Amino acid sequence: MMRYFLSILSLLACAFCAAQESLPGLIEFSPGSLVQSVDESCDRVSDEIELSRFKKQALQSVSVSGGFLGDVGDGLLSSSNLELSVGTGIPLGSFDNIVGVTPGFRIDWIDADAGIDVPDELYQFEIQFFYRRPISKRLSAMAIVSPSIRSDLTTSDNAFRVFALGLLNWECIPGRLTLSGGVVYLGRADLPVVPAIGVLWKPDPDTKVDLRFPVATISRRIAKDIGRSEVWTYLAGGLGGNTWAVTRANSRADELSLRDFRLTAGIEKVVDGGGGWFAETGYAFGRRIEFERDDTELKLDDAVVLQAGWRY
Repeated sequence: MMRYFLSILSLLACAFCAAQESLPGLIEFSPGSLVQSVDESCDRVSDEIELSRFKKQALQSVSVSGGFLGDVGDGLLSSSNLELSVGTGIPLGSFDNIVGVTPGFRIDWIDADAGIDVPDELYQFEIQFFYRRPISKRLSAMAIVSPSIRSDLTTSDNAFRVFALGLLNWECIPGRLTLSGGVVYLGRADLPVVPAIGVLWKPDPDTKVDLRFPVATISRRIAKDIGRSEVWTYLAGGLGGNTWAVTRANSRADELSLRDFRLTAGIEKVVDGGGGWFAETGYAFGRRIEFERDDTELKLDDAVVLQAGWRY
């Protein structure tokens, strides 16, 4: 195959040389420059082998992450968290077309002022279902559904929650620009439903601008082991917090929502097959506590954010 390809290049080179002799001054061409250009193009292609996001096996991932949110004001409320999950894939005909199923667990430890009526611990048990299906060459659909139990384990009233996302992605410039539109049901009392409109732009192989809800990121690749792993730095901004079913100090069941907006900077290593690790730090602002039953709201001071995690 390579001999045939080189033969074609040689014929093209001879044709251009003949044209150069018959039309002097109009065509300036060097056969060597053609070969050099082809070699450079091949080098660029070989340097860009896209990493797979999935493994060709049932066990897709095992991940653990944790973080800390530290109040920088009067110390009314700080928290730390631990999150564990195991991802599996159910093939629909082949491992190139799978439904992702990821059971997960998260615990948040709350360190609050004695005057704030919040539990010391908040729990979340969930199962996430993920599916992406091509519709045409440039159009695809993506769906995520995550039923969960979120509570302090003292009440079941309104503890069942569902996060759901439906998205259409149109690759208007293949490999460079993708537009997305859909809707997100957050399963939160403070923000139930929000539109999902975004853009994924890759101006070059080392840069990604992902402006999609719930977390927007600008990423820059700083290292790569071709076909095996990549290291990226990033800036991110998004929504934090959630809603849990809790029991208040007066023994009444209620819904507690914690909310903040975050700006973070981090570093991430991505391994072929979807593994890797990340570490990030940042700042949380616009923090507040909301209770649904008596419609009370308490504003909190800003906080520093520390997060890290590992994924197989």
